[in-house]
Amino acid sequence: MSYMNPLHPPVPSNVRSSYTALAGACPTNQPPFAHVLPPSYRRLPQAPLAKMSTSRRSAPCPAVTFDLHGAPSRGLGVPMCELLSRSGGALECMLVGPSDGVGAQMSGPLGFRRVNLKILWPGYEHLDRSYPLDIYTPAGPLTRGQLAVQVARAFARFIEELQGHPPAQHGASWRFGNGGISFNRLILSALWNVCDDVWLAEVIVNFG
Repeated sequence: MSYMNPLHPPVPSNVRSSYTALAGACPTNQPPFAHVLPPSYRRLPQAPLAKMSTSRRSAPCPAVTFDLHGAPSRGLGVPMCELLSRSGGALECMLVGPSDGVGAQMSGPLGFRRVNLKILWPGYEHLDRSYPLDIYTPAGPLTRGQLAVQVARAFARFIEELQGHPPAQHGASWRFGNGGISFNRLILSALWNVCDDVWLAEVIVNFG
């Protein structure tokens, strides 16, 4: 398996994206997905449940994006294994806008102090897994770097909990373990608000 070194990422000439530098400022509930990915990368397909949109009480918050300095294009995300293995100082150097207080924008008009990360992994949607994310700390709103680490921890826990549980047939290619997907293959690209305090992660899986 190969993956991008976050401190010295390669810049392949064939990777292009329509993602713009202003995309992070756009008030949209979905992140500006990268339209072109490296050949070994695949977006994790996650479809919000219908009941999420029908129960919305407020307008969606802007998406929170995660990018590496020096990446060939934006929207390619950050390997989750790096988020859990690097020191706070290293993450400050790696991430774009690591100290941005994104917790404040995630709080939204309803003033949430905690939100829920829902993981709708193909073949496991029926398990309805959600993980709480505290978006405020004693020091103030959660930063982009702190949020990225929380999300990575949630996915590590999710995979650990589901080891040994086969997915439904439609999710066979997204199974865990036994030659399937491991945590080290997951890349966090963004977090987007689907309903009030419910968020989904935009995840890329490296099948290389």
